[in-house]
Amino acid sequence: MSNRLDSYLKAAEGDLPTMPAVAGQVVKAVDDTSSSIDDIRALIEQDAAIAARILKISNSALYGFPSEIQSLSHAISLLGTMTVRNLVLAASMKETYKRFGLMEKLLWQHSSLAGPAAALLAAYGNVGVDPDVAFTSGLMHHIGKTALANSHRSDYERVMSTVYNEGRDFTEVEDEVFGFSHAELGAAVVQQWGLPDSLVLTIQHHHSPEMLTQLDDHVARICALTTVTSLCLSKLGVGRSRPIENLDVSVQPAWAFLDLCATDVDPILQMCNERVKQSQAVVG
Repeated sequence: MSNRLDSYLKAAEGDLPTMPAVAGQVVKAVDDTSSSIDDIRALIEQDAAIAARILKISNSALYGFPSEIQSLSHAISLLGTMTVRNLVLAASMKETYKRFGLMEKLLWQHSSLAGPAAALLAAYGNVGVDPDVAFTSGLMHHIGKTALANSHRSDYERVMSTVYNEGRDFTEVEDEVFGFSHAELGAAVVQQWGLPDSLVLTIQHHHSPEMLTQLDDHVARICALTTVTSLCLSKLGVGRSRPIENLDVSVQPAWAFLDLCATDVDPILQMCNERVKQSQAVVG
């Protein structure tokens, strides 16, 4: 950890995103094999807004169940506990923003849609990543941007403006302004939340293609998928003021690492676009 990041974490402790209480309890319950569906339902019901959103998402075109799901217990039994865990995280992550202006809206749009898009791409070709793990990684890979937007809003608005207007990389501009990147900060945040080391490493290195061959293969594939998903959404303009039409995702190291080739670009972009359309109405 760099000295500047360490100093930031100490100074900005009160501004760092915290995992909403219900989400944290649900994550622990799902990871505990002794927890029942009723245990998980009871935790979710503590937050009426999250419970309502889970039912809304369960009844959306994203899952396409033939009949209406009217109870949380029914939703959990149909979707499975890991999927419900991810939906609780997605439903509660919006609370990590202290304000919700245009900048926050763009950041939220990208992250909230990267989750379901990554879960879909996880089963493509030889990608070989668990869809639930892919969802969490996609959802949280930019949590460091949320932290910077909360603690240094005007500075981060300038970072985003520079990136969008000059076509530069986020991590490069962030390092100039803060002395560390959103990837490094995001890894520190989710580590504080007690989430798995594989997620910490994925967030830390999703902008570091040189690390793909140095990480455990399982983690490296999650990391590469998160990178590919994020790039595809950026190319489509998700979470940006406009699409990056000249971005060639097929030349990115993460693309080749997942055994993808140039002919995969169009079908993958189409899959992402369709998943974004399905998900937009329910992520809020």
